[in-house]
Amino acid sequence: MGEQSWMSTKEAAALLEVSQRTVQNWVDSGKIKANLTMGGHRRLSRVDVIRHLSTIRPILLQDDNNPSFPEIGDNTLLRVLFVEDDYAILRLCELQFGQFNIQHKLYLATNAYQGLMMVGKYQPHLIFTDLNMPNIDGIHMINEIIRIPDMKDTRIVVVTGMEARDIDKLGTIPDGVMVLPKPIPFKTVETILYQAANSLTLAQNKSY
Repeated sequence: MGEQSWMSTKEAAALLEVSQRTVQNWVDSGKIKANLTMGGHRRLSRVDVIRHLSTIRPILLQDDNNPSFPEIGDNTLLRVLFVEDDYAILRLCELQFGQFNIQHKLYLATNAYQGLMMVGKYQPHLIFTDLNMPNIDGIHMINEIIRIPDMKDTRIVVVTGMEARDIDKLGTIPDGVMVLPKPIPFKTVETILYQAANSLTLAQNKSY
């Protein structure tokens, strides 16, 4: 079994912020898929663990007046996720993205937990994320996302005000992840959004 697709009950417990015994109970009840190693240890589906977040933590900043969201696997509309723990910045993003002349659906998350929940539920094509966030930092979240096989084509962009030496203290940003500074350069963001929309259209055309 591939390292990227499976995780231990201890790793899952740390990610979900529950006890290891709770995770074992979820496995035994079939809520999370698991296999047994030759030594009898449980190995959990990383995709199921992350998707299970959506059943145990509330999703914030949803538009209650527009509860209809694309289902997983619906690739007709560009899905964009912005993860940021500053509400003022999220509000600014919501306003700026609304002015972009590019069809998309924007999801907002106030921390990495919510970000992982939305990744598991909506599988966004494009993710923007801060790094310095409580509990789980952005690099940890990115590493979890890129281990999910279904997310291999997702583009991830870091948006941070941190200096390089401070980023190094958190860890290494994975290859292929673009880094943008704060204040957010929305002209560049719009270009990235445009590129992602074009890539999605090309992928759709090839599938027909």
